[in-house]
Amino acid sequence: MNGRLRAARFLVDFDSGVNVARALGRYLRGKDHRGMGVGPGSRTLAKMTSSLPVRVRRGTFSSMGAMQGIPLEQARRIDADDLADWVVGQYGRGPFPVVVIGSPSGAAVHLAAALRAPYLPQTLLVAVRDLGTHPDDPQGAMVALAPTSRLVARNNPEVAVYHMHDPAQDRPMLEAMAYLRLKRLTLGRTLERFLEERLAPGGTILLVECTRTWRSRAVGERAYFQFGCLGGVPEEEYHNSGARIADYLAREHSPRRRWEPPEPDARRPEAEWGFDPALRGELESLAGVHGYRLRRLVTEEPQELSDFVADLHRSWYRRRGLSGQRLLVQSYVQWDPLWTQRLGAVPFWIRFNMQPSFDDLQRYLERAEAYDDIHVNLFSQGLWSPGVIPVQHWRNLVASAASTRGEIIGVDEDAYPLDTGSTLRYQPAFAALAPRHPLPAPLAITEIEQFLSTTDRPYRLAWS
Repeated sequence: MNGRLRAARFLVDFDSGVNVARALGRYLRGKDHRGMGVGPGSRTLAKMTSSLPVRVRRGTFSSMGAMQGIPLEQARRIDADDLADWVVGQYGRGPFPVVVIGSPSGAAVHLAAALRAPYLPQTLLVAVRDLGTHPDDPQGAMVALAPTSRLVARNNPEVAVYHMHDPAQDRPMLEAMAYLRLKRLTLGRTLERFLEERLAPGGTILLVECTRTWRSRAVGERAYFQFGCLGGVPEEEYHNSGARIADYLAREHSPRRRWEPPEPDARRPEAEWGFDPALRGELESLAGVHGYRLRRLVTEEPQELSDFVADLHRSWYRRRGLSGQRLLVQSYVQWDPLWTQRLGAVPFWIRFNMQPSFDDLQRYLERAEAYDDIHVNLFSQGLWSPGVIPVQHWRNLVASAASTRGEIIGVDEDAYPLDTGSTLRYQPAFAALAPRHPLPAPLAITEIEQFLSTTDRPYRLAWS
């Protein structure tokens, strides 16, 4: 098996970094994003899977986790160069005027698509099969997987390895697998060669940096254990769980009523979304040697790009003669830049289906010029974890904000958030919208700079 095929086996289909590369690669070839590699959307198949009994649907999510995880003894074969080769293999020869590198983000995916730019995510997820640890035993999980984390880090000196364990929103998957997020600290020869060969002379490297950190525990050199992640449970509640978590664990028939994670020893870049600045210095040097321009787009939280990217698209559309009056809200990795642009839809990305994302969308709608039509698609993670917002609340929010129509699309509301067909249903839901428009000419980096210099909106970001 060659390295690229092996990497495709090791990488996890629902990972944000994987879907960044996959979506942009297909978009740059004029194709839509087949979410999580499940193939073309199908309403019929989605209806069949989501109509199964609750117990079966819940088991489906766990079974998907088991299939995504590689056998533990194969962890020694995880090769960061193979993973990088898989990423660059998603893209054509170029040359590209812009290449985006850094933290994954649905908003940044839409920004990269507008720029016609490939995206090299700093962090990718691989998973190993783990049937022996309980989701609510973080100390046991850390001890059991620490040798594997150390092994992967030792074999791949260009990455840091984060064993991320979240029994709130990832619970069905943790019943069968363990998450190992590989965060690149150096470019490595594959990504360096990609920039040298496919970034146009004098082109721009756009570095997307999310400075979000999280408590973690070192288990070896460049190997860390992170308990919890960004979702519906605040970081503090993971480490000091109370009545809400006790109720949740009781509903999940857990033998425990609180979490007792290992004592953290430092704050480090958040495993999935956080940017490790070790990569920046190398990019600055590379840009200087080859005459590239380097631009930095920095936020504290991954979702803080969403309102900026939405307003930028609205301005861009209106310069093209489109109304900019349709908002398409896309969650987690159920994004599609091709359909967004063909529909002339303003993209607003929400990280998940939980309270912080709901609050950010509400704040945006309160301050933005009213949209005629608002369509919301919601990702399903397989359980009612703490902080999940019911569909009716989302509908009420957008129905009251839209001038003409606010609706939920591509969601089986009776099955949500155990909607096993959601990844098959969202693309047909986007495709059913009309009218459609030709794809626009690419946005230029200078247009971003001009937009930021003329707007009076207080965006939560830094551009340099």
